[in-house]
Amino acid sequence: MGSKINFLREFIKEPGSVGAVAPSGSVLAARMLDGISLDQSSVVVELGPGTGVFTAEILTRISTRTRFLAVEKNPIFARNLQRQFTSVEIIEGNAAELSSILDEKQLKEVDIVVSGLPWASFPDSIQDELLAEVAQVLSPEGRFVTFAYGGIHLFPKARAFRKRLDQIFGKVESTRLAWRNLPPAFAYHCRR
Repeated sequence: MGSKINFLREFIKEPGSVGAVAPSGSVLAARMLDGISLDQSSVVVELGPGTGVFTAEILTRISTRTRFLAVEKNPIFARNLQRQFTSVEIIEGNAAELSSILDEKQLKEVDIVVSGLPWASFPDSIQDELLAEVAQVLSPEGRFVTFAYGGIHLFPKARAFRKRLDQIFGKVESTRLAWRNLPPAFAYHCRR
C-alpha cells in the first residue's frame, strides 16, 4: 500500500514524468515479459522502473549471469528501488542518456530493454530522443518491450507512438490485453 501512496504522491508532483495515478500491476509485468528469453540475456536494462513491479518480474526470469540495470529519474523511486532490489544496478538518471550510462558501465549493447516509461505523456521530441537511445544500444537480435493502455492506444498521440515503433523496429507485435491491470494494458514487443 505504501508504494501506491508514494506513486500517487509523485504523480501529483510530476504528472508528466510519472504518467499514471497508479503503478502497473504484476499481471501486466508477466504479460510484458512472456515469450522473451530473459534467461538467455547477457544484459537487461529497465527504463523507468518506478515502484519495481517490472523489476521484480524480471528478476524471476533472468539467470544469475545476467547483468541487470534499471534507470530511474525520480530520486525517491530510485532510493526505494535501491533498498528493495540490492542485486540490481539502480541508476538514478535520465533514460535519454542511456548510451552514456552504458559507456560508463563499459557496456556496448543490451539484449533486452524493458520500458515502464509514460510514453503518452512525453512530447514527440522526447519520444524520438528516447527511442533513438534504445535503438542505439540494442543488440542486433535484441528486443525492446514497452506497454500501452487499452483504448488509449487508439488516440492520435498513441497511434503516432505506434507508428514511431514501426519506423524504428522491423517487427512490432502486441500482446493480449491484461484486463486485471488497472487500467487494462498490453505490451509491445519490438525487434529489428
